[in-house]
Amino acid sequence: MIKQVFDIESYWKVIVYYDVDFNLFARIVKELIYAGASTETIKEAYDMLKSGQAKAATYNNIDWHISVVMFNPHESKRDYINSIVHEAEHVKQAMLAAYNVEDEGEPPAYTIGHLVEQMYHVFGEMVCNCKAYD
Repeated sequence: MIKQVFDIESYWKVIVYYDVDFNLFARIVKELIYAGASTETIKEAYDMLKSGQAKAATYNNIDWHISVVMFNPHESKRDYINSIVHEAEHVKQAMLAAYNVEDEGEPPAYTIGHLVEQMYHVFGEMVCNCKAYD
């Protein structure tokens, strides 16, 4: 399991876990509690990820300006990239809602680009047990 933390110009904190290891899920629970997640929300995220119902999950707290993103291991890099963009979109939507920014035009486009770029810094360097292109 790899943990990444980055701030978006002091406006938002993003904590990302790649290839969640359920033996270490207590670490993620601490981050979710820190981010204001309820016990029910934490259990739901755990159940969905552990069962494989979800490839990834994101918890956003728009009042505290923080997001926690969790990725299960993926079978291919293409699939992982799809999940990264998908979860980054959830973070972007929370950020825009918190700051009352319309989801159109350049600011949201740059925001999603920045989020994906930050996540790709880690994902691109990960030793991934997945196929390169499938």
